[in-house]
Amino acid sequence: MLRKAIVPMAGLGTRLYPVGVVLPKGLMPFALADGRLTTGLQLIAETLLAASVEQIGVVVSPENRPVYEAFLEGGNARYAPARAKRPEMQQTYEALQRLRGHLTFVEQPELLGLGHAVWCARGFALGEPVLVFLGDHIPMPLGDSAPIRQAMRLFDEHQTPIYGVHRVPLDKVSLYGVLQGEPTDVPRVYRLRQLYEKPTPDYAQQHLHTAGLAPNEFFAHSGVYAFPPALWDALEQIAAEHDPSQGEWTLTYAQQRLLQQTPAYLYEAEHHWLDFGTAQEYRRAFCHLAGCGDV
Repeated sequence: MLRKAIVPMAGLGTRLYPVGVVLPKGLMPFALADGRLTTGLQLIAETLLAASVEQIGVVVSPENRPVYEAFLEGGNARYAPARAKRPEMQQTYEALQRLRGHLTFVEQPELLGLGHAVWCARGFALGEPVLVFLGDHIPMPLGDSAPIRQAMRLFDEHQTPIYGVHRVPLDKVSLYGVLQGEPTDVPRVYRLRQLYEKPTPDYAQQHLHTAGLAPNEFFAHSGVYAFPPALWDALEQIAAEHDPSQGEWTLTYAQQRLLQQTPAYLYEAEHHWLDFGTAQEYRRAFCHLAGCGDV
């Protein structure tokens, strides 16, 4: 049973430069249609908790950890007089404290990729199965945990890796990890055949197309992963072999090793997550959440 989730948020936020220099990506603000202010961290964590996740390990850089911790403290005594006069402010503070009780911050001292970020959370996971949810993706529909719950149910049923996917056009495959699936008897569920990190369009066309998709459509990671305990052995092997001079190591390395040992399945959710990892994506996500449309 999945009780823990890992949310990597340690990146420099270079695609949100220069704001990312002083504001961690997970604390980028959003105004909701009802006028409330929130952050990516809150939207992700609240949806994971609604999906019955009990503990969330948030992977952050050492320099940003104090910023996240200060945010969750909500100003403490310094803001107490203001909270006493504004009930809605007090309610927000109390919600932050409840959230704080479910979060553990994990430091990634070197930015060596997504696989390394998850590996840094091994002390938090303690060998258990985990859900991994990308820290710049907002679950949709907003507040609806059903897509995450479905991935978790599939994991409980199969006890093998489950990867959320969405469709991308051929000219975008070089930006994603691309996965080839085989249709099953269950709608929107595919058995994983192979995966490849950021393939060329030619390679994707020749090797990675999934039956049933349009000729110019391919499955890419959508931001949610469910892993069995075998993940930790795979990551340990990669960590022992990795040469830091080679740069980052992605989570794809571990996924490929796991696929040699056990079947894996893809789940295509009805709705896609909102990505806010670049300025243009953040703009679209902000407008969508605020109810002003994509302007």
